Amino acid sequence: MKKLVYPVAIFALACVIAAPAMAQHDGHDHGQDMAAGPAFDSMVTHYEAIHGALAGDSIKDIAKNAKEIQKIAEATSENFTVTMAGVSEENAKACRELLPEVAKAATKLAAASDISSAREAFGELSRPLVRYREMLTGENTRVAYCPMAKKPWLQTAKEIENPYYGASMLRCGSFVSK
Repeated sequence: MKKLVYPVAIFALACVIAAPAMAQHDGHDHGQDMAAGPAFDSMVTHYEAIHGALAGDSIKDIAKNAKEIQKIAEATSENFTVTMAGVSEENAKACRELLPEVAKAATKLAAASDISSAREAFGELSRPLVRYREMLTGENTRVAYCPMAKKPWLQTAKEIENPYYGASMLRCGSFVSK
């Protein structure tokens, strides 16, 4: 009986983590054909909502989505499997070490009370998520970079949507990965 409980618990956690990514879809084709693990996919769902708010000069629902990223990162760290994380065995240790950094940055973003501090904290969250993305197998989320802010971000949409300057410089930046 004990041998069955652990795999069932891991499967249930993976389903809980993957549920937001499967349930939320905005109807747009963002070129997603992700083969990453459910943890990253779920984080990107919430990250994209934050990115969209900042690109639209808003902080609406940023705290809620940042808290979800924090929860996913913490749950993945506590119950780590390469399948859940979407990384190879050779990247497992680095990914395990990175997840607390993601959780910490998400916590800081959740506490942001204005657009300026939210954009700053979004940059701090983007750095470990970009590194996480580089560890994944088969990931199609792209890395974009703003030369003005000197910060990267992840994006699934095909056209640049700069979260650091919003409407004033929405198309500023370029993709640095494919």
